[in-house]
Amino acid sequence: MNHPYPAAVLLLALVLAWTPELTGAQEAAADTSSVSMEADEALPEDTEVFRLPEAGVNANQDTPELITREEMDRDDVNDLWEAVRYTPGVILSGGGRRNDSNFSVRGFGSDSVPVFVDGIVMANPYRGEGDGARFLTGDMESIEIEKGYSSELLGANTLGGAVLLRTAKPKKPFEASLKTSFDFDSILHYADATHVVSAGTKLEYFYAKAVFQYRDVDHYRLPEDFEPTTDNPQEKGDRLWSDSDDLKLTLMAGTTPIPDLDIWLAYVYQDSDKGLSPPDTNLRDYAIWEWPVWKRHSVSLNSIFAAGPLSFSALAYFDKYDNRLDEYYTLKAWQRGIHAPHSDYDEYSTGGRLTGTWEINSWNTLQGALTYKKEDHLGLRGSYKNEDDLTEEMHVNEDTWSVGMEHAINPWDPLTVKAGFGFDALIPNEYWNEENEYLKLLDASYFIVKTQDKFLYTWQAGAFYKITGDHELRLTYARKNHFPNMSQRYSTRFGSAMPNPNLGPEIANHFELGYRGYFGGIGDFIYALTVNAALYYSVITGKIVTVGWPNPHHPSASVDISRNLDSTAFWGFELAPEISLKKFLSTGMSFSWNQNTINHSQAGIKVLPYYPEITLNGYMVIKPLEVLSIIPRVEYTGSRFANTEGFEKLEAYFLAHLKVSYDFGKYITASVGVENIFDKYYEIRQYAPMAGRSFNISLTARY
Repeated sequence: MNHPYPAAVLLLALVLAWTPELTGAQEAAADTSSVSMEADEALPEDTEVFRLPEAGVNANQDTPELITREEMDRDDVNDLWEAVRYTPGVILSGGGRRNDSNFSVRGFGSDSVPVFVDGIVMANPYRGEGDGARFLTGDMESIEIEKGYSSELLGANTLGGAVLLRTAKPKKPFEASLKTSFDFDSILHYADATHVVSAGTKLEYFYAKAVFQYRDVDHYRLPEDFEPTTDNPQEKGDRLWSDSDDLKLTLMAGTTPIPDLDIWLAYVYQDSDKGLSPPDTNLRDYAIWEWPVWKRHSVSLNSIFAAGPLSFSALAYFDKYDNRLDEYYTLKAWQRGIHAPHSDYDEYSTGGRLTGTWEINSWNTLQGALTYKKEDHLGLRGSYKNEDDLTEEMHVNEDTWSVGMEHAINPWDPLTVKAGFGFDALIPNEYWNEENEYLKLLDASYFIVKTQDKFLYTWQAGAFYKITGDHELRLTYARKNHFPNMSQRYSTRFGSAMPNPNLGPEIANHFELGYRGYFGGIGDFIYALTVNAALYYSVITGKIVTVGWPNPHHPSASVDISRNLDSTAFWGFELAPEISLKKFLSTGMSFSWNQNTINHSQAGIKVLPYYPEITLNGYMVIKPLEVLSIIPRVEYTGSRFANTEGFEKLEAYFLAHLKVSYDFGKYITASVGVENIFDKYYEIRQYAPMAGRSFNISLTARY
């Protein structure tokens, strides 16, 4: 096994040998620098950005990957899945029987890189993950992506990092916006539409905001070079069952009775119909899954209070998730409306977080957080005689407690050292499945569930060295963990899987050497250059995978089971430069070189699927006029394997897109765009072709 340890050690030695030579000149350089990297830089009153208290971390120092509201508007993204696609180290996934749209971060899947929206984990408790395409982002202020090294104050299960979404608060006495956009397919038929309406007010002691979002997807059309296969209903033209509907309502009201106190209440309602799971385009045998119910209610109460060197934040929430799955075994069954008995998820999570910060002095800060989360999953199943007669099939109730602490020391100006420690506990309160026989669906009733309490520790440390005021090196280490989710431990997947209640945790050790720099006023042509770069290495013990296993009741047959691999490693290099040319041009790119290796005892697993070696994205903003922007974008994803045996491979693909926007005065912007200009056939999952060429028209009005 080859590891990049020698290269990392050599690079670190060169850095440490080189940086002392710069310390004598850094004060003069800082005095002449045109832009500072400090997070607390003052902003005009009408552009004040309120930060919800995810973890109290400094995004500019700890989290280089920050997607702003302006970037989301520039790229015309409507959901989380679309928003993260241009981030280094992020690889999109989607399709399959669940028809989910998710992503991995440096090889870590969506259940081990939790998505936090205003401090609340957006995942259904049973599977430990959500659907990125369901997280509409029209109400978001920003998205931060933490990779490996992430705040200890977030709580459990941040094995590969975390994604932090922050809802935008109002900034003016009155503000309102309307965005409406329409997409048309390659033959100019209506494909989908998205509408976002918001209104808010910020007064001296009170603020409120409401955002309504609705997206209607009628279909997407396959590229022209798609060729149908025998015994499959998918033909040329529109992708079967590619329709979906998403509705989201966000309400927020808060008060600031004194300058250092902020209290607000938020409510979010989501209602989605994600359509059916399309058939694999080269298979004759498939099952069709449909979700006629996909609803979420979320209520949260937040507060922030500061008193001199002390500050506190508190979060309490209740998050309710309802889901129904209907399975059709054949196409004829779907056409006749004959499905298997309803399979319902009736779930909720509730809990909160208390966070405290003590600025001991100008160079010494201590933070701590206590997080509690209760998760409850109720699995219901209908009957063949009466599909609406639901009976309880499974009930799981668990508590997760987390304590996290971080200490930041700034012994002298150029160097900041941070250390953190966390303790997580998973306490199963109740497990019930048809008379407590968790394999009864496999007719193997002699296996009895024995739930266990699980305890994990995390710790991390990082050194952040400012070469000058605009150039920073970081060296970080983090040990992170992930409790196996309920599905991995208990699911029988309608009798096709064998649960593993004693499945062990995943443990990752992350190492990263990174650089971030700003070069301003480079001659008369280049106005500014920013560079983010990272060399990383992560080794995971106990990585959870699904493998075949003899059926304990019928040994000649096989069922799926979740198991822990011995060792898996991810390493690579990321680079994201951005250049601004005076007045008329800015451009940027993100590049990722990804590698992995597996050392394990499970036969048949040779590679990790859907993990390309190279990904590359780039954009330009060309402004021939102050009010006119021409924005071309390109993206490249290298070839990757489609199965763990290593003999099925997906081809690399290159896509090109174009958007043109025009500002009609101060308040109105219109744009037109083309996605997948060359109508390229590509797949991010085997046999699941993505959309061909499409055209977009968008209008945005803001006040």
